[in-house]
Amino acid sequence: MDVTLEFSTPEARHLWSDFLRRLDWSNRHLPRAEREDAQAEAMAHMAELIAISTQETEADRLRDALSRFGALPSPPPVWRAPLAIGLHYLAIMIIGATGLVLLILLHMVVMELFNPAGVGLYLYPGDPVPTLSYENQPDAEEVLGGWFIPAMLLIILATGAALYGLWRLTLAPTGPVSRWMKR
Repeated sequence: MDVTLEFSTPEARHLWSDFLRRLDWSNRHLPRAEREDAQAEAMAHMAELIAISTQETEADRLRDALSRFGALPSPPPVWRAPLAIGLHYLAIMIIGATGLVLLILLHMVVMELFNPAGVGLYLYPGDPVPTLSYENQPDAEEVLGGWFIPAMLLIILATGAALYGLWRLTLAPTGPVSRWMKR
């Protein structure tokens, strides 16, 4: 069943190479010997379909044969795997760094229980940005007061939920980015 198909027009050669690429992609999970058998069988069927086609040009006969053969899945674009890998590692860095910040906030919540007068979110004189601190400095004004623990726990839970969503999207084995990497 050794059939070789040669095409003279560039359009037909392009259609044929696209068909072979799609055929290879659809049989990628088969062992090598079975892939070669499937390709030889598909080429024999295509030769038969081209021979019985009533179209005039070579490209039209090949198009007719391809439509009768059936649609094959196309491989993913070549840019998808590197993008998936980049997103995967970016998500790892974001989750790691943000996780450390959340652990620091959790530590501050625990320290607030033992030292409520010293730990908190302070606004220092001459500084417009509030600062988390383990010590109360002179003339510093605590911003949250008794709401420090609930506010920090709410921030920890909301950010943790966002990190879980990022993990599900990019790092989970069933997530879309991980599936892109497997294809």
